[in-house]
Amino acid sequence: MADTLNKKQQQAVNYTEGPLLLLAGAGSGKTKTMTHRIAHLIDLGVSPWNILAVTFTNKAAREMRTRVENLVGEVANDMWITTFHSMCLRFLYMYPERVGYKPDFVIYDGTDQKTLVKNIIKDCGINEKEFKPQYLLSVISSCKEKEMDIRK
Repeated sequence: MADTLNKKQQQAVNYTEGPLLLLAGAGSGKTKTMTHRIAHLIDLGVSPWNILAVTFTNKAAREMRTRVENLVGEVANDMWITTFHSMCLRFLYMYPERVGYKPDFVIYDGTDQKTLVKNIIKDCGINEKEFKPQYLLSVISSCKEKEMDIRK
């Protein structure tokens, strides 16, 4: 395994003194390095439950999971190999009350948001040609970014 890695990659794989953040450009071997590091940690006896691998895209997370499975087998199912968004959502579902949410909270994606705004426009008798849903969503987003209090 180590013979296919360059010196910096080997250094990252062999670093076992805690968390490791890999920052490098596209095509530089980050996924390869991380998957080999995970396999190395498993070889050293680290419990899969103690391994968290986080990346930015669903595609990268799937690729990483596949590569880890190829290296360590089914034990990969006991690891969190995920995206930042998915990890945070998982924590929110596990501990909603810690951030003031109810256990049955729902997160709307872009399509859900647009449908909701369209329904509100219709229910309020607003002309959709005058106030397009996408425009209203951008106003809402802007207000959230400015932390505006809707009660005022």
